[in-house]
Amino acid sequence: MSDQADGLRQVVQARSAAVALADPPPAGGRALEPVKAQSLVLTSGKGGVGTSNLALNLAIALGEAGQRVVLVDADLGLANIDLLCGLAPASDLGDVLSGGGPLADALVTGPCGIRILPGAHAMRTLVEVLGDGPKRLVAELAELEAGSDFVLVDVGSGLGEGVATLAAAASLVAIVTTPEPTSLADAHAVIGRFRKLAGPGRLRAVVNQAASAAEASDVLARLAATSRQFLGAVVTPLGHVRADPHVPQAVRLRRPFVLEYPGAIASRGVRRLARDLIEERQPMGRRPGFFAALAARWALSRVAR
Repeated sequence: MSDQADGLRQVVQARSAAVALADPPPAGGRALEPVKAQSLVLTSGKGGVGTSNLALNLAIALGEAGQRVVLVDADLGLANIDLLCGLAPASDLGDVLSGGGPLADALVTGPCGIRILPGAHAMRTLVEVLGDGPKRLVAELAELEAGSDFVLVDVGSGLGEGVATLAAAASLVAIVTTPEPTSLADAHAVIGRFRKLAGPGRLRAVVNQAASAAEASDVLARLAATSRQFLGAVVTPLGHVRADPHVPQAVRLRRPFVLEYPGAIASRGVRRLARDLIEERQPMGRRPGFFAALAARWALSRVAR
Protein backbone atom coordinates (compact mmCIF):
# COMPACT_ATOMS: atom_id res chain seq x y z
CA MET A 1 0.00 0.00 0.00
CA SER A 2 2.85 2.37 0.83
CA ASP A 3 4.47 1.63 -2.55
CA GLN A 4 1.27 2.59 -4.34
CA ALA A 5 0.98 5.78 -2.29
CA ASP A 6 4.58 6.68 -3.09
CA GLY A 7 3.91 6.06 -6.76
CA LEU A 8 0.82 8.26 -6.75
CA ARG A 9 2.77 11.04 -5.06
CA GLN A 10 5.36 10.81 -7.86
CA VAL A 11 2.59 11.16 -10.45
CA VAL A 12 1.18 14.24 -8.72
CA GLN A 13 4.62 15.81 -8.40
CA ALA A 14 5.47 15.11 -12.04
CA ARG A 15 2.13 16.46 -13.26
CA SER A 16 2.53 19.55 -11.12
CA ALA A 17 6.01 20.08 -12.55
CA ALA A 18 4.69 19.67 -16.08
CA VAL A 19 1.94 22.23 -15.49
CA ALA A 20 4.36 24.64 -13.84
CA LEU A 21 6.82 24.38 -16.72
CA ALA A 22 4.13 24.70 -19.36
CA ASP A 23 2.18 27.51 -17.73
CA PRO A 24 4.38 29.48 -15.31
CA PRO A 25 2.93 32.26 -13.22
CA PRO A 26 2.79 35.64 -14.96
CA ALA A 27 5.56 38.13 -14.27
CA GLY A 28 4.47 41.72 -13.97
CA GLY A 29 0.93 40.78 -14.84
CA ARG A 30 1.88 39.37 -18.24
CA ALA A 31 1.90 35.68 -19.17
CA LEU A 32 5.21 34.21 -20.26
CA GLU A 33 5.70 32.70 -23.70
CA PRO A 34 4.82 28.98 -23.98
CA VAL A 35 7.36 26.30 -24.72
CA LYS A 36 7.63 26.34 -28.49
CA ALA A 37 10.34 23.87 -29.36
CA GLN A 38 9.45 21.14 -31.84
CA SER A 39 10.69 17.83 -30.41
CA LEU A 40 11.74 15.09 -32.81
CA VAL A 41 12.72 11.61 -31.64
CA LEU A 42 14.82 9.72 -34.21
CA THR A 43 14.85 5.96 -33.97
CA SER A 44 15.24 2.82 -36.03
CA GLY A 45 14.57 -0.89 -35.84
CA LYS A 46 18.21 -1.91 -35.94
CA GLY A 47 21.69 -0.49 -35.74
CA GLY A 48 23.72 0.41 -38.77
CA VAL A 49 21.12 2.47 -40.62
CA GLY A 50 22.80 5.78 -39.74
CA THR A 51 20.32 7.22 -37.24
CA SER A 52 22.92 9.01 -35.08
CA ASN A 53 24.75 10.42 -38.08
CA LEU A 54 21.46 11.64 -39.53
CA ALA A 55 20.44 13.22 -36.21
CA LEU A 56 23.74 15.09 -35.91
CA ASN A 57 23.81 16.38 -39.47
CA LEU A 58 20.12 17.31 -39.39
CA ALA A 59 20.72 19.30 -36.19
CA ILE A 60 23.61 21.13 -37.88
CA ALA A 61 21.51 21.83 -40.99
CA LEU A 62 18.80 23.33 -38.78
CA GLY A 63 21.47 25.40 -37.02
CA GLU A 64 22.76 26.62 -40.38
CA ALA A 65 19.23 27.82 -41.13
CA GLY A 66 19.22 29.97 -38.00
CA GLN A 67 17.32 27.59 -35.74
CA ARG A 68 18.23 27.16 -32.07
CA VAL A 69 18.81 23.42 -31.67
CA VAL A 70 19.37 21.04 -28.77
CA LEU A 71 20.58 17.55 -29.66
CA VAL A 72 20.29 14.87 -26.98
CA ASP A 73 22.12 11.57 -27.39
CA ALA A 74 19.80 9.25 -25.46
CA ASP A 75 21.19 6.07 -26.98
CA LEU A 76 22.64 5.04 -23.63
CA GLY A 77 25.13 2.25 -24.07
CA LEU A 78 25.92 2.97 -27.73
CA ALA A 79 26.21 6.76 -27.64
CA ASN A 80 28.44 8.12 -30.37
CA ILE A 81 27.28 11.57 -31.47
CA ASP A 82 30.26 13.17 -29.73
CA LEU A 83 32.59 10.91 -31.71
CA LEU A 84 30.91 11.76 -35.00
CA CYS A 85 31.75 15.44 -34.64
CA GLY A 86 35.16 15.11 -33.00
CA LEU A 87 34.16 16.24 -29.51
CA ALA A 88 35.73 15.02 -26.29
CA PRO A 89 33.28 16.06 -23.54
CA ALA A 90 34.50 16.06 -19.97
CA SER A 91 31.11 14.82 -18.75
CA ASP A 92 27.93 13.44 -20.23
CA LEU A 93 24.30 12.57 -19.55
CA GLY A 94 25.34 9.71 -17.29
CA ASP A 95 27.25 12.07 -15.01
CA VAL A 96 24.22 14.36 -14.73
CA LEU A 97 21.87 11.48 -13.98
CA SER A 98 24.18 10.06 -11.34
CA GLY A 99 24.50 13.41 -9.59
CA GLY A 100 28.05 13.98 -10.79
CA GLY A 101 27.39 17.55 -11.88
CA PRO A 102 24.86 19.99 -13.31
CA LEU A 103 23.51 19.85 -16.82
CA ALA A 104 25.50 22.94 -17.79
CA ASP A 105 28.75 21.03 -17.25
CA ALA A 106 27.71 18.28 -19.66
CA LEU A 107 26.42 20.49 -22.47
CA VAL A 108 28.84 21.20 -25.27
CA THR A 109 28.51 23.63 -28.14
CA GLY A 110 28.73 21.91 -31.48
CA PRO A 111 28.95 23.16 -35.06
CA CYS A 112 26.67 26.03 -36.08
CA GLY A 113 25.90 26.77 -32.44
CA ILE A 114 23.89 23.64 -31.73
CA ARG A 115 23.94 22.47 -28.13
CA ILE A 116 24.73 18.80 -27.60
CA LEU A 117 24.08 16.67 -24.54
CA PRO A 118 26.43 13.69 -25.04
CA GLY A 119 25.04 10.30 -24.20
CA ALA A 120 26.39 7.92 -21.60
CA HIS A 121 27.98 4.60 -22.43
CA ALA A 122 27.02 1.24 -20.95
CA MET A 123 23.97 2.52 -19.08
CA ARG A 124 20.37 1.42 -18.94
CA THR A 125 17.59 3.34 -20.68
CA LEU A 126 17.02 7.01 -20.05
CA VAL A 127 13.58 6.44 -18.53
CA GLU A 128 14.96 3.95 -16.01
CA VAL A 129 17.93 6.00 -14.87
CA LEU A 130 15.85 9.13 -14.46
CA GLY A 131 14.54 7.62 -11.25
CA ASP A 132 17.99 7.67 -9.69
CA GLY A 133 19.08 11.02 -11.12
CA PRO A 134 18.78 14.44 -9.56
CA LYS A 135 15.35 16.03 -9.55
CA ARG A 136 16.79 19.14 -11.14
CA LEU A 137 17.49 17.29 -14.42
CA VAL A 138 14.02 17.65 -15.94
CA ALA A 139 13.73 21.28 -14.83
CA GLU A 140 17.14 22.09 -16.33
CA LEU A 141 16.28 20.36 -19.58
CA ALA A 142 12.91 22.10 -19.75
CA GLU A 143 14.61 25.46 -19.23
CA LEU A 144 17.01 24.61 -22.04
CA GLU A 145 14.10 23.60 -24.26
CA ALA A 146 12.28 26.87 -23.61
CA GLY A 147 15.06 28.75 -25.38
CA SER A 148 15.16 26.44 -28.40
CA ASP A 149 13.35 25.96 -31.70
CA PHE A 150 14.06 22.25 -32.12
CA VAL A 151 14.95 19.45 -29.72
CA LEU A 152 16.31 16.36 -31.48
CA VAL A 153 16.64 13.15 -29.49
CA ASP A 154 18.59 10.18 -30.84
CA VAL A 155 17.34 7.06 -29.04
CA GLY A 156 18.92 4.36 -31.18
CA SER A 157 16.75 1.28 -31.61
CA GLY A 158 13.03 1.83 -31.07
CA LEU A 159 12.73 -1.70 -29.70
CA GLY A 160 14.66 -0.83 -26.55
CA GLU A 161 12.91 -0.62 -23.21
CA GLY A 162 11.77 2.90 -22.34
CA VAL A 163 11.92 4.28 -25.90
CA ALA A 164 8.13 4.22 -26.20
CA THR A 165 7.91 6.66 -23.29
CA LEU A 166 10.34 9.02 -25.02
CA ALA A 167 8.39 8.72 -28.27
CA ALA A 168 5.06 9.44 -26.59
CA ALA A 169 6.41 12.69 -25.13
CA ALA A 170 7.70 14.00 -28.48
CA SER A 171 5.97 16.14 -31.10
CA LEU A 172 7.19 13.88 -33.91
CA VAL A 173 8.80 10.44 -34.15
CA ALA A 174 10.96 9.70 -37.20
CA ILE A 175 11.64 6.04 -37.99
CA VAL A 176 14.85 5.78 -40.00
CA THR A 177 15.22 2.86 -42.39
CA THR A 178 17.24 1.84 -45.41
CA PRO A 179 15.80 0.14 -48.51
CA GLU A 180 17.15 -3.24 -47.36
CA PRO A 181 14.40 -5.80 -46.59
CA THR A 182 15.80 -6.55 -43.13
CA SER A 183 15.83 -2.85 -42.23
CA LEU A 184 12.26 -2.43 -43.49
CA ALA A 185 11.09 -5.44 -41.47
CA ASP A 186 12.64 -3.94 -38.34
CA ALA A 187 11.06 -0.56 -39.14
CA HIS A 188 7.66 -2.27 -39.24
CA ALA A 189 8.34 -3.75 -35.80
CA VAL A 190 9.03 -0.26 -34.42
CA ILE A 191 5.94 1.20 -36.10
CA GLY A 192 3.87 -1.60 -34.60
CA ARG A 193 5.10 -0.60 -31.17
CA PHE A 194 4.31 3.09 -31.72
CA ARG A 195 1.03 2.69 -33.62
CA LYS A 196 -1.06 3.96 -30.71
CA LEU A 197 0.60 7.38 -30.69
CA ALA A 198 -2.18 9.92 -30.99
CA GLY A 199 -2.22 12.87 -33.37
CA PRO A 200 -2.05 13.16 -37.15
CA GLY A 201 1.39 13.10 -38.72
CA ARG A 202 3.24 12.16 -35.55
CA LEU A 203 4.83 9.04 -37.03
CA ARG A 204 7.20 9.92 -39.86
CA ALA A 205 9.53 7.82 -42.01
CA VAL A 206 12.96 8.66 -43.41
CA VAL A 207 14.78 6.48 -45.94
CA ASN A 208 18.53 6.70 -45.52
CA GLN A 209 21.16 5.43 -47.95
CA ALA A 210 18.72 5.32 -50.87
CA ALA A 211 20.19 4.54 -54.28
CA SER A 212 17.92 7.10 -55.94
CA ALA A 213 15.00 9.42 -55.26
CA ALA A 214 12.74 6.98 -57.11
CA GLU A 215 13.80 4.10 -54.86
CA ALA A 216 13.22 6.21 -51.75
CA SER A 217 9.75 7.27 -52.93
CA ASP A 218 8.83 3.65 -53.61
CA VAL A 219 10.07 2.52 -50.17
CA LEU A 220 8.21 5.32 -48.38
CA ALA A 221 4.99 4.58 -50.26
CA ARG A 222 5.16 0.86 -49.52
CA LEU A 223 6.03 1.46 -45.88
CA ALA A 224 3.08 3.82 -45.44
CA ALA A 225 0.69 1.43 -47.22
CA THR A 226 1.71 -1.71 -45.33
CA SER A 227 1.74 0.12 -41.99
CA ARG A 228 -1.82 1.28 -42.56
CA GLN A 229 -3.03 -2.07 -43.86
CA PHE A 230 -1.42 -4.48 -41.43
CA LEU A 231 -0.66 -2.35 -38.36
CA GLY A 232 -3.40 0.27 -38.45
CA ALA A 233 -0.74 2.98 -38.17
CA VAL A 234 -0.56 6.20 -40.16
CA VAL A 235 3.04 6.84 -41.20
CA THR A 236 3.78 10.02 -43.15
CA PRO A 237 6.92 10.30 -45.28
CA LEU A 238 9.41 12.87 -44.02
CA GLY A 239 11.97 12.47 -46.79
CA HIS A 240 15.12 10.65 -47.78
CA VAL A 241 18.90 10.92 -47.94
CA ARG A 242 20.78 9.37 -50.83
CA ALA A 243 23.67 6.93 -50.41
CA ASP A 244 26.91 8.86 -50.69
CA PRO A 245 30.55 7.73 -50.37
CA HIS A 246 31.34 11.05 -48.68
CA VAL A 247 29.38 9.95 -45.59
CA PRO A 248 31.75 7.15 -44.44
CA GLN A 249 34.70 9.35 -45.37
CA ALA A 250 33.43 12.06 -43.02
CA VAL A 251 32.85 9.48 -40.27
CA ARG A 252 36.48 8.39 -40.48
CA LEU A 253 37.51 12.03 -40.20
CA ARG A 254 35.14 12.52 -37.24
CA ARG A 255 33.53 15.42 -39.06
CA PRO A 256 29.83 15.98 -39.91
CA PHE A 257 29.40 15.38 -43.62
CA VAL A 258 27.25 18.50 -44.12
CA LEU A 259 30.29 20.57 -43.14
CA GLU A 260 33.11 18.47 -44.57
CA TYR A 261 31.37 17.93 -47.90
CA PRO A 262 28.67 20.63 -48.13
CA GLY A 263 27.97 20.01 -51.81
CA ALA A 264 27.62 16.24 -51.49
CA ILE A 265 24.32 14.64 -52.40
CA ALA A 266 23.77 13.42 -48.81
CA SER A 267 24.36 16.95 -47.49
CA ARG A 268 21.78 18.33 -49.91
CA GLY A 269 19.31 15.68 -48.78
CA VAL A 270 19.75 16.51 -45.10
CA ARG A 271 19.32 20.22 -45.77
CA ARG A 272 16.12 19.43 -47.64
CA LEU A 273 14.84 17.55 -44.56
CA ALA A 274 15.73 20.57 -42.40
CA ARG A 275 13.88 22.97 -44.71
CA ASP A 276 10.80 20.77 -44.70
CA LEU A 277 10.78 20.56 -40.90
CA ILE A 278 11.08 24.33 -40.60
CA GLU A 279 8.36 24.99 -43.17
CA GLU A 280 5.83 22.61 -41.63
CA ARG A 281 6.51 23.65 -38.05
CA GLN A 282 3.28 24.80 -36.43
CA PRO A 283 2.74 27.05 -33.38
CA MET A 284 2.81 24.71 -30.43
CA GLY A 285 0.37 26.54 -28.14
CA ARG A 286 0.46 26.29 -24.38
CA ARG A 287 1.46 22.74 -23.53
CA PRO A 288 4.06 20.89 -21.51
CA GLY A 289 7.40 20.73 -23.26
CA PHE A 290 9.04 17.44 -24.22
CA PHE A 291 10.96 17.02 -20.98
CA ALA A 292 8.03 17.97 -18.74
CA ALA A 293 5.82 15.50 -20.62
CA LEU A 294 8.55 12.89 -20.28
CA ALA A 295 8.66 13.36 -16.51
CA ALA A 296 4.90 12.85 -16.22
CA ARG A 297 4.91 9.76 -18.43
CA TRP A 298 7.87 8.32 -16.55
CA ALA A 299 6.05 8.73 -13.24
CA LEU A 300 2.97 7.02 -14.66
CA SER A 301 5.09 4.10 -15.87
CA ARG A 302 6.56 3.73 -12.38
CA VAL A 303 3.05 3.36 -10.91
CA ALA A 304 2.17 0.72 -13.48
CA ARG A 305 5.06 -1.52 -12.43
